[in-house]
Amino acid sequence: MKKVRSYIQFALLATVLMTSCITRTFEPAEDIKGLSEKWSDKYVGEALNLAIDSSYTVKYVYNERVITSVLKDTLSMDIVYRYSQSGDSVNVTSSLRQIKDSIVVTTDGYIYADKFWAHLFTKDSGIVNGEGVFHVDFYETGKTTPWAWSEIRYHHAAISYYYDDSFKKDETETGWY
Repeated sequence: MKKVRSYIQFALLATVLMTSCITRTFEPAEDIKGLSEKWSDKYVGEALNLAIDSSYTVKYVYNERVITSVLKDTLSMDIVYRYSQSGDSVNVTSSLRQIKDSIVVTTDGYIYADKFWAHLFTKDSGIVNGEGVFHVDFYETGKTTPWAWSEIRYHHAAISYYYDDSFKKDETETGWY
């Protein structure tokens, strides 16, 4: 009888513990938004941060030293993200093209995960001088028709006295096809 009571107590305790565990509910809009913002920072933001700021191309005095930096020609850089990690495969290329003060960033590539595929790209001619749209299409694994999308619009913001980032993002938009 003690054994039976012990088994029942153990079963009740296990049931209580299992029901008390917090399970994460799947909220597609929030998940799509979070992934898109993360990818935007990584694949567009990193390229934008590599651009040479025009405020650095002027002569200024610092501790009695004159520092001058001049961008004489074109800065052209391709950043290739190609790796496989814990079942996910990434193949994304971000390109930075800068001629004097004109900055163009384009991104195009795919992310293959167990649960979904995603096509990431900048629309039209890319993010030009801080203006443009980063777009993500989400696909079911193995399917060729997207089921959801996300867009982040970039715009050029005025640089404050305390320079932080002159490229700002608007609210992320999500939707379903």
